[in-house]
Amino acid sequence: MKEQIFCLFLVVCMLLCSSQVQGERCNDSGIEVLLGCGDAIDKELTNPPKPSKGCCTLVRTIGMKCVCEVINKGIEATIDMKKLVNVAAACGRPLAPRSQCGSKSQVPT
Repeated sequence: MKEQIFCLFLVVCMLLCSSQVQGERCNDSGIEVLLGCGDAIDKELTNPPKPSKGCCTLVRTIGMKCVCEVINKGIEATIDMKKLVNVAAACGRPLAPRSQCGSKSQVPT
């Protein structure tokens, strides 16, 4: 009886975990972060502002994984990747060292 309950518990846990993974699909939600944090990551601004509360809310809600998935060479031409790494850290979601974001591995500064 205990084995059956344990097996049932494992099956339920596996189902819950798999539904969470499926729920983490990004689609284009990373674009929302790039738009919401635009001033803080703008390549042209030499003294960018700190990320706004709205920017950080997007970073924390959507996650940097989704942001990194949407970055292509066209986007990289308009944003400063170092600033993006700094925004992620300032918003409490730092990128892991050597994580892939855009075309290069990023090293947080």
